[in-house]
Amino acid sequence: MNTDPHHARELRVRFAANLREQRQILGLSQEALADLAGLHRTYVSQVERTVTNVSLDNVHKLALALGIDAHVLFLPMAKGTVGKTGEVKQVAAKVAKPPAAAKKTGGGR
Repeated sequence: MNTDPHHARELRVRFAANLREQRQILGLSQEALADLAGLHRTYVSQVERTVTNVSLDNVHKLALALGIDAHVLFLPMAKGTVGKTGEVKQVAAKVAKPPAAAKKTGGGR
């Protein structure tokens, strides 16, 4: 088991990049994804920027909202997707089936 804190950071960055990528593939705003997942838009933003650590319950909610299995959000990213300061850059598209409810792209809270 790897207990290196850097490894945990890499996992959060991977999750954040995959979350953003899947959201963008579906054409969802952070607000629309948050609405579908029953979360607040600022929380989704914080997760995508690795500012906050996401709980397993919220991983499940986000995956359901995206119409994917939760493990997809932890799969390795393509090389060169994380900037020097840790910011997440756009990654190559993966195939995702949009859930029926994902057609919602806006709307205020």
